[in-house]
Amino acid sequence: MTPRKLFGTVSAAAIIGLAALPLQAQEGTLTWGKPAEITGFDVHVAGTVASWEMFQMVYETLLTADDDLGLQAGLAESWEQTSDTTYTLTLREGAAFSNGRAMTTDDVIGSLERIKNPETASYWSHQLGDIASMEAVDDRTVRVELATPQATFLPALAHITAAILPMQELRDGSFDPTQEMLGTGPFMVETHNQDESWTLQANPHYWREGHPLAATLEVPIIPDESARIAAIRDGRIDFTTFENPDVQQMLGTNTQVAIQPQQTTNYYRLDVNALSEESAFFDKRVRQAMNLALDRDAINDFVFGGSSAVDYPVPAAFGKDACRDLDTYAMPREERLEKARDLLEQADNTSPEVALTVSSANPVLGRISQVVQQSLSEAGFEVEINQVPTAEYLQKVFTDGDFDFSASWLAGYTDPGMVIKWWDPEFAVWNLAFQENVPELSQALRDVSSISDEAARDEKLTEICAMMDDGANLLALVGKSDYVVYRNDQVDVVVSDRSGSANTYQYIAEFDPR
Repeated sequence: MTPRKLFGTVSAAAIIGLAALPLQAQEGTLTWGKPAEITGFDVHVAGTVASWEMFQMVYETLLTADDDLGLQAGLAESWEQTSDTTYTLTLREGAAFSNGRAMTTDDVIGSLERIKNPETASYWSHQLGDIASMEAVDDRTVRVELATPQATFLPALAHITAAILPMQELRDGSFDPTQEMLGTGPFMVETHNQDESWTLQANPHYWREGHPLAATLEVPIIPDESARIAAIRDGRIDFTTFENPDVQQMLGTNTQVAIQPQQTTNYYRLDVNALSEESAFFDKRVRQAMNLALDRDAINDFVFGGSSAVDYPVPAAFGKDACRDLDTYAMPREERLEKARDLLEQADNTSPEVALTVSSANPVLGRISQVVQQSLSEAGFEVEINQVPTAEYLQKVFTDGDFDFSASWLAGYTDPGMVIKWWDPEFAVWNLAFQENVPELSQALRDVSSISDEAARDEKLTEICAMMDDGANLLALVGKSDYVVYRNDQVDVVVSDRSGSANTYQYIAEFDPR
């Protein structure tokens, strides 16, 4: 494998953002070096981690997830499921938006209605299931009745995309969720300079007395990895995140810089184009051969130094065995390679030439691609790696379908039934350009959503895993960890050991500037 480059060119926006920062954070101020700008203001629509991270500073959800991926109170201080389709939520007393107005049952019902409204075009609508009715039982109680059972309804309420909006202000036109943010969370937006920085102030009406501990949150946008390393080293930022497992080596031996790894239900993946007749992967046997020939253990060893683990369509973090016994994972490598070569012979294509497309902005994906290239060559594949700018990558993969296969990562959320729904392109939408629509699989994915019995659900998940593996259209590789890096001489942080909804900073209200 070729030596990897650890440092890149600092972007102009990063330089501008860094130059504007003081060398030391002011008293009462936190400084977060954010790796990427948001991709949209609408919390019910924007579907990227870069957006979710900022939303979590301003908005809140009815429920949240704990370190064990269990549900805990959010804006709903308690909840009860009284039947397969009936849920009653008791709202937290004292919760208010940053404009001072108390949150009401109307805000809760209106927010969920907005997500379900087709005009909103929220990708989260299907995760909530088919809501038949909602009613305010009293001033603090909301009852939701689903048309059919939906096992992921409560976990879906714990994702930031299900945030509660101020519906009165939205309706009277004083608040536009597509252009601004107004929530019940610990902070509120004061200023925003696109692609450069944000300044947030503490929400004076936050329901949690004495929080947030910081009066101000400064957020320079610093996409360049080396720029964030320099900023954390010299104290211009208090905390940030990295995806690169080499972050410890890159930061050196500065004892004032601490690293908190966070396990997630997310995993690195390959998107394989099953729809383009110009690609060798149009033949399912070639896709299956590629899946068998992948050396996921080598990805873990060479890219992550053994700190990750082989992962599955149903993420390993959930403790499920649904996919583990498939040949793709359980068969010894030499036998898998032999089976892969047999499939290529059957397809009359023993040396498929394919291109692996990745975004040049993520060095980890480039290194994964090198291992994929090497491991597939052992079965006869000739793999060319194409690293392209992010905008070009997004256009090729998700709009034009002009690629063979690509490397990325997938969010696992807080329930296995939520992540596997993306294998139905009619549900997911974002993979319509390359994902084959398999009616039997789509039906099975709908069926598992209505199963509440754990044993029956696990049995159905095993059946679904086999169908996903057969299509070899979207492939799990290894688990994805995030690394929270912070200045332990400037800030005290509270970070969960595990996250299921990209809620790395769910305890931001407890971050204490020294």
